[in-house]
Amino acid sequence: MIYKIAIYFMIFLIYATVGYIYEVIAMSIINKKLSLSRGYLIGPYLPVYGLGCLMITLFITKYASDRITVFLLGMIYCCTLEYLTSYILEKIYGLRWWDYSDKKYNLNGRINLVTGIKFGISSIFIIEVFNPLIYKILGIIPESILVIISIFLASIIILDTIISSYTIAKLKINTKKYYKKDATEEIKEKVIQSLKKYRGFYIRLFHAFPNITIKYPKFNNIKNNLKKIEQKRKKK
Repeated sequence: MIYKIAIYFMIFLIYATVGYIYEVIAMSIINKKLSLSRGYLIGPYLPVYGLGCLMITLFITKYASDRITVFLLGMIYCCTLEYLTSYILEKIYGLRWWDYSDKKYNLNGRINLVTGIKFGISSIFIIEVFNPLIYKILGIIPESILVIISIFLASIIILDTIISSYTIAKLKINTKKYYKKDATEEIKEKVIQSLKKYRGFYIRLFHAFPNITIKYPKFNNIKNNLKKIEQKRKKK
């Protein structure tokens, strides 16, 4: 049982890492410069990719003989996951992590048809090509060693998630604290102070999510303040 869990965890981690690499390459091409800051976790992995691929592995593999079913279920599962992830993160942190509002056939800006089609096609490749290769590679590693490796890596990811989530939560707390009626100058000053305190993390956050928005209107000046802080730092 433990070994089976370790296998599934490694599948999750492998796809989470591949997802990170994919986004780095894609965004580097789009931005025409190296964009390593993807996701809000410190490590080079994107859990939503890992979770999506793990869901495909667990719940859709049994339909492997029917590509149309795999395609459709892949779309449904992954689009549902993406929508819920966007919704939950926004509710928890007050942040909009991605927005497809400018894309055709989108649903509340959280998911869109083109991305859904990509999910469906990817599901076929995951089940028919990538998973068999991953199982073969993991099968080479002795069971006891694989379990130890999985526990070690899981511990790192859990710690990473706790630290990163707490830091992002500070952004929401600061937003409420600083957003006071008729206190524009005080808000501005405290925002700048907050950015200086957590500058390194916020720079990474906004580099990773350039289209991120914040519920509280005046606090959206955070990006402009970040740019000013970075410019001053470069001049020194």
